[in-house]
Amino acid sequence: MPEDKNQLQDYIHNFAALVKTAKKLIEEKVPVFQRNDLLRCAGRDLGLPLSSQAIFGILGKARRELDGTFDGYLPDEKIKIPKTKWLWEHLISEGNVSLVVALPKVGKSSLIGAFLGAMSRGNSEYLEKQITSKAKPVYVLGTDQPMADWAEILIPVGLMKRTAEDEVELVHPLKRLWTMERPITLTEESIEQIHNLAVEEPNSIFVLDAFASLISGLGLDENHVDAVEPIRMLCEALAGTGATIVLLHHASGTNSNERAVKASRGTKALPALTSNIINLSWLLPDDKTDNRIAVTTQGRSSKPVDMVIEQTDRAIWENHGSSAEIKEELKLEQVEGKLSERQSLVLTTLKEYCWKEEVGISPLKISTMLSDEY
Repeated sequence: MPEDKNQLQDYIHNFAALVKTAKKLIEEKVPVFQRNDLLRCAGRDLGLPLSSQAIFGILGKARRELDGTFDGYLPDEKIKIPKTKWLWEHLISEGNVSLVVALPKVGKSSLIGAFLGAMSRGNSEYLEKQITSKAKPVYVLGTDQPMADWAEILIPVGLMKRTAEDEVELVHPLKRLWTMERPITLTEESIEQIHNLAVEEPNSIFVLDAFASLISGLGLDENHVDAVEPIRMLCEALAGTGATIVLLHHASGTNSNERAVKASRGTKALPALTSNIINLSWLLPDDKTDNRIAVTTQGRSSKPVDMVIEQTDRAIWENHGSSAEIKEELKLEQVEGKLSERQSLVLTTLKEYCWKEEVGISPLKISTMLSDEY
């Protein structure tokens, strides 16, 4: 802490100077892994040793100040609008950041692994959603799970194979896998490493599982806006490489069944950073025996998705249709459950006859058919 007011003013002045430097570095598009070192050197010159957490805070403030400085588009300016290309129809868009949100153990990693496996096998669709790309290099920053759990996901989908009873190896196009045992944190050094991989293999897919574990150890609070800086810096570093980022994040316990944009835990700056949000939530959260999962999406340029899926085996999924259709069926089941014995028999007879004969039936015909019963 500063010893007097003059020293406090010096610190405030120096911090403002560092924010100004950060703004200049951002505007001049200095690579992120150089930007941090330059800020650290500038802080040292001002007598302010900067931690990674402090640098993320300075960059976050600089970026927020820059957000309001654009002049906007002019009437005669030709404006190019990039077309969204979907790797997985209305779920994963190429070259952008897609956020997958769910409570723990719902199946985020398993679902994305299944999609990547289907793409790698050359499938044209998965879960009745079109796949529009051939296999791409895949990098999984999977520090949220140990190798044993990743093996259970990646072996069934063909991205890993067992070479011995206690031994596995990665299968093309999976190029790299970080796990809980061999973790990675989004420091400037790691971001540079990922950038180099993206340059070597353009148009790669990077799966980040999960947000909280990837910023662990950086001193960042996931509830604070500055927590998204490592992700933002990674996006900047990968810009121009054609990389697609799929970011997995835990849902808030109280908001998991809300709309996709509200479901994520922590700062809402994270969903704001992404182009598409996929929310997975239990279809019937109060029924612990029902394993069906509702998938909903929200995005800037996507058609909302509403489907219900179920994991029948690890990383093996099936589509049950839309949640609206299933909820209508559930309502009908509840109504039928309240019918009397006679009403239930009439309904069963009606269904069987109409299904078999493919025709309608009159009340008189029903009464004749059930004359022995009633």
